[in-house]
Amino acid sequence: MKKENECNRIMDIYLGLDKGERVPLEVTLHLLTCSKCRKQVRLLKSAEKLTRAPLEVPVPIDDAAILSVMKSIDPNYSSTKNPISITKWIVGGIAMILFMLTFGLSSFQEADKGFLITFYIVFALAITSYCALFVGTNMDYFVKMIKTKKILK
Repeated sequence: MKKENECNRIMDIYLGLDKGERVPLEVTLHLLTCSKCRKQVRLLKSAEKLTRAPLEVPVPIDDAAILSVMKSIDPNYSSTKNPISITKWIVGGIAMILFMLTFGLSSFQEADKGFLITFYIVFALAITSYCALFVGTNMDYFVKMIKTKKILK
């Protein structure tokens, strides 16, 4: 009974230590002489090692699994929805280019060179911003297309 109380006291001290804290000499000496406590410490260390390891749960990554997850999150989810309306972007881009070209060509007769340079810089910035906005707002689509092409190769 006295040995069991001593083992319980030593294990309480050991379990009260912070991670990385040095084990007191009293506990070390007891662990050297007591195989029962040594075994418990080994089991605790292996349990800690197992709990620190990343959990590996195989998750099926196919369309049916993803669709079922999305349906459980949002019952109204439909995979046929296309978040990108390419037609609106193309029509908007063409309209912007036509407007700027019409404005630029009509003002050539009376414009000075400073105005023309400014106009073309603004025109270039508008086209660049439009393209960057298109790519930025549809980034998930482009990433998915790149990943699909890599898988197909």
